[in-house]
Amino acid sequence: MSPPAVVLAADDPEVVRLVRAAFEEEAVPLAVVATTDGATAAGHSPLGIGLGQRAGRIELVLAAASGSPYLVGDDARMMGRIAARLAARRPLGDLP
Repeated sequence: MSPPAVVLAADDPEVVRLVRAAFEEEAVPLAVVATTDGATAAGHSPLGIGLGQRAGRIELVLAAASGSPYLVGDDARMMGRIAARLAARRPLGDLP
């Protein structure tokens, strides 16, 4: 199996479950850490893509950017799908 391509920083089990499901559907490896934010998670990702949970929302952060969120959303599974597709270099498809 490939090493994790994206790092998720979250300690809410439901958020972790939903994001993991999205990554499994896209066949993209995911690592989960509980003590960092999205920017730090992106720094630990080989692809520079991190997801973090803050104030009940999911933030997608790119390490190459300023460290501020690239995209923020409430739907953990959708945010996971977007991050997984970015990592796999697949089209995002229709987003709600």
